[in-house]
Amino acid sequence: MVLLAVCLSAGFLVFFVIDREFRVAEELPYYHIGPRPNDDTLRVAVVGDSWAEYHASLECDTIFCRYARRLTSRPVKCFSRGHSGKITKEIYYEMFYDHTEEHTWDIDRCLQPLIEQHPDYCIIMAGINDMRIYRSADFYTGNYRLMLNLLIENDIRPVVLEIPSVDFEYYNGSRKFYRQWMYDVITLCTQIDDSSSQVYRDAMRRMLKETGLDEKVLFIPMSAWNSGGIEAHPELYLDDRLHLNLDGYHVLDSCMAYDVVKDAQKRNKKK
Repeated sequence: MVLLAVCLSAGFLVFFVIDREFRVAEELPYYHIGPRPNDDTLRVAVVGDSWAEYHASLECDTIFCRYARRLTSRPVKCFSRGHSGKITKEIYYEMFYDHTEEHTWDIDRCLQPLIEQHPDYCIIMAGINDMRIYRSADFYTGNYRLMLNLLIENDIRPVVLEIPSVDFEYYNGSRKFYRQWMYDVITLCTQIDDSSSQVYRDAMRRMLKETGLDEKVLFIPMSAWNSGGIEAHPELYLDDRLHLNLDGYHVLDSCMAYDVVKDAQKRNKKK
């Protein structure tokens, strides 16, 4: 009986870990944020992982607005929030963290207040951590699709920032043996390793096309702002070769601002 109990407990633990770590998030009921503010301001939110977090901490919202105002006479407002280390599944759930008095302890993880400001565009910076811990391409695109659907349901145009070029081999080089062995096992199951960024890019493009979401989002390919990747432009990255430095954000924000403003102008002409 003791052995049976141990086996059942172990089985439950394995199932729990697999469900939490490897399955796509459960789709939650949509919430609705109401009408867009009645003014001419172009509002842009930036949400996601550490790339969005650094965008906020390096005060790149101001940089984005500066580039955007060169292209439009409209007032521009940009606001960012990210959470370092988070995978797409966790970011999706953070879009549902209610901003209430009871949850002030995790306010920095709450993305819902940004969405409730009803931005015209929401730039999603997510996926690097999925690849860092070798989650499957289906996991990445499945969770990303849920985020896109929530935004579209609320009349917010999502901006899909194609997963960028980073140097995972350098970043992961300091892993301890037992941790690397664990990820080697995961790689056998997910077919994802340190060099699988193109697999993610292909999977994203395929998902957008197959679901028809390619007609509902603004897609910014990596080639639009960093065609050579980190090997050609290491000066845009921090020493960890995983995150952008301020110069890198200048390059990225100038591209994002251009694409967002031009897309907004194009869409306004159709109204």
